[in-house]
Amino acid sequence: MNKFDDTEIEALNSLYEAILTLKDKEEMHKFFMDLCSQNELCSMLHRWQILLLINEGKSYEEIIETLAPAESDDNSPKTSRRSSTRVSSTTISRVKACYNNLEGGYRTALSRLEDK
Repeated sequence: MNKFDDTEIEALNSLYEAILTLKDKEEMHKFFMDLCSQNELCSMLHRWQILLLINEGKSYEEIIETLAPAESDDNSPKTSRRSSTRVSSTTISRVKACYNNLEGGYRTALSRLEDK
C-alpha cells in the first residue's frame, strides 16, 4: 500500500535525485541540516545507531542502555553532544523489522559500507 500520491512520488523522486548529486559528507551534512529540523535529524541518527547496534547483535536492553541520554548534574555544562531524546522500544522494533527484510534498504546500505 503506497502512502504517497503521484505528485508526492514525483517530489520524492526529485529529492532522491538531489541527494544523489551530493559529492561528499560535507555537502550531505549541509543539505540535511537545511532539509531537516534538529529533531528530525536526531530521529534519523537514532535509527541509524540502532541499526548498527542490531547489526552487531546487541539486544534491545543493550541498545537502550547504549543510546540512553547522558546523565547531567547541575554543575555540568549543558553542551552535551548526546541528544536528550531516549530511543523507544517501538523504534528499535521498527528498525529491527526493516533490518530483517533481506531486500530492504538497510541491508543494501550496510552491505555497501562493509564492502568499502
